Amino acid sequence: MRICDLTTLYIDGAESGVNTYLHEKARFLARRREGARHVAIVPGRANSRERLFDTTVYTLKSVRAPGKPDHRILTDFSRIREILRAESPDIVETDCVYYLGRVARGALPDVPLVGFYHVHLPTFIARPSVLRFGKSAAAAIERMAWRYVRFCTRPLDRVLVSSRDIESRLVREGFNRIDYVPLGVNLDLFRSRANGNGNHGNGRHAGDPVVILHVGRLSPEKNQRDLIDAFRILSRRGDYRLQIVGDGPARGDLESRAAGDDRIAFLGTRPYAQDMPRLYASADLLAQPSPNETFSLTILEAIASGLPVVAVGQGGPVDLVTPERGELARPGDPHDLAAKIEKVASRRSLCFSSRVHVPARSWDETFDRLLAVYDSVLAARRGSVRRPGGVRAAGRTSRPEPVSAGRA
Repeated sequence: MRICDLTTLYIDGAESGVNTYLHEKARFLARRREGARHVAIVPGRANSRERLFDTTVYTLKSVRAPGKPDHRILTDFSRIREILRAESPDIVETDCVYYLGRVARGALPDVPLVGFYHVHLPTFIARPSVLRFGKSAAAAIERMAWRYVRFCTRPLDRVLVSSRDIESRLVREGFNRIDYVPLGVNLDLFRSRANGNGNHGNGRHAGDPVVILHVGRLSPEKNQRDLIDAFRILSRRGDYRLQIVGDGPARGDLESRAAGDDRIAFLGTRPYAQDMPRLYASADLLAQPSPNETFSLTILEAIASGLPVVAVGQGGPVDLVTPERGELARPGDPHDLAAKIEKVASRRSLCFSSRVHVPARSWDETFDRLLAVYDSVLAARRGSVRRPGGVRAAGRTSRPEPVSAGRA
């Protein structure tokens, strides 16, 4: 099978969830899928063609996203079409938040397309608008965002989601041909006990400060301002430390908001494989304040590392953070976030003594499921529909109907 990933969500020279997804997919295909040919087309600072395991990665020089200096947007559509035609993939996977599905359909009219719903745009765009423009304007912006999502997904054969919460939101809006493909975690890197987690009692004492870890791109939609506000509330009640891993356009604002508090450490971007297991191991809990997560790989990495989690009860975290794994806080409420962190911190026994408590979902399982969806889509194109377990999509024998059956 010849597979092409086409995404504008990859961040050149940085860490992101999509970067991790593509890295692990390339690693999986090199190890497990004999005869597979995999290419990826991503944005970057300059044109290049490189190898990642057995995957060919085309980086196209791209413009910076407005207000996001580390994020670039694929705009060289003619070059994308040229690569697609030259590589001649059997299936193309793109993201669902941009024009790329239509570009791929124009280049390869008879090749199946699937889109991964990595970003929930209606929440991503509309929620910040409430504060700036009021509820009525935010509601209108949310409706426009849904129209844009429909526009982007219409050429796709299937939409892939990694969260049941996001799936239900799409279904309520009239979308169909949705496949649930939860993401995985590298269980060789992120392990309970083997990492010597402090919250397992290895070298930690009752009087030690509670170490809160946050991992993520520092950007307004990630809502780290609420985390810093919650930390201010907590610091009046007990001995806490906050470690923030990541970088991005909001870092300056967040550092100013922290006001020189030496209990808050901005650690910058850290290498995925080298530093992150150690950082999870040295913390007492992970805090994720973003209401815009369609999954949250960092939560799954923390759980696999034996770390309890406090996250916002919306999107991907709803699937991952159960009562025995942590707590869910109300979106946009620093006081509730602080209360849930305090609750988890008071129960330091809330941790994972063995792999039994960790979701038995490795990246291998994720990509086995993904390839089953690919096989189903290809079979539907050939007129012989085969549904893998869990796939809820109807097959077709000709050009795809719109993924969204709702309003246009």
